Amino acid sequence: MIPIALPYPSPSPAPVAAGAVLALACTANADKTPSAAPTKAAAPPTTSPASSPDARGRGILKAQLAALANDAAFIATFAPQATVLTPLGSNEVHAPNAGVAAAIAFMNPHAEIKSATFDHFTSGGNAKVAWFAAELQLTIDSHEPGSPAATAKHTVRAIELLDGAADWKVAVAAFTNVAQLYTFGTSPIKDPTAPGPLASFLLSPESLAGALSEGAVVFGTDPAERAIGTPAAKALLGRWKKLAITFDPKSKVHEVRTATYGYAMTNVRIVTKSGGEGYKANAFVLALPGAGNAWSVVGASYGALF
Repeated sequence: MIPIALPYPSPSPAPVAAGAVLALACTANADKTPSAAPTKAAAPPTTSPASSPDARGRGILKAQLAALANDAAFIATFAPQATVLTPLGSNEVHAPNAGVAAAIAFMNPHAEIKSATFDHFTSGGNAKVAWFAAELQLTIDSHEPGSPAATAKHTVRAIELLDGAADWKVAVAAFTNVAQLYTFGTSPIKDPTAPGPLASFLLSPESLAGALSEGAVVFGTDPAERAIGTPAAKALLGRWKKLAITFDPKSKVHEVRTATYGYAMTNVRIVTKSGGEGYKANAFVLALPGAGNAWSVVGASYGALF
């Protein structure tokens, strides 16, 4: 199920209520009672393009990429107490010195962003929340003292949820790293909770596939492990069915379930064959509540660690 890059070479409305129009027609005879003309059918509600999940998501993501070197502007796209998973772990984005933007962009005091773009964008949502996913392409120039200038390119996959109750700002997001997997690495998870039904999806490709909503996305750690849409996502998860995925015993789980959305983030160990070594990754799942106590997964992502 998981995107796994091995250490050896591995085989991308405001509904406008239209009121009914009532026209009264009078006859030429004043002594006849006026009769109502046929009522015109109400036009179906429409969604303003500016308030669609696609437009909201693209607007937020463009603002985030433009602000990767401006922490205050980057943070402004997030709701209060928003939680973000990055290649270096999870954090509350508004916490002092959280450094979320720097972690996403692999920045250091001697580096600068040469370019930051995105592609493979997809989105969805309802009247209360919107979500989107995309692949970020980052080019970073580094000028370490005493060393020649160097340029590095990174691919990061984003899944984010916008909360209408928070003025359509980001309530939770995951930015996972596309790179080779190793048996080491760390990704501290803040504010641990007990594992719940969402975290369990991250351990079972089969269960995750069964919970996917229409249009869901699944991301792995390999460049080719990008599945957008339910058929593609199920196909990718089917290729992961022989992987043994467990919680990293040294890590924690952070799971949140609300009336309008839910998510879980943690670190996992992935074993590709019986008796083999366990490769480390961080993992994230985003879901919306369905009928009964069911959850409908809109996005899941696994990221390589350092």
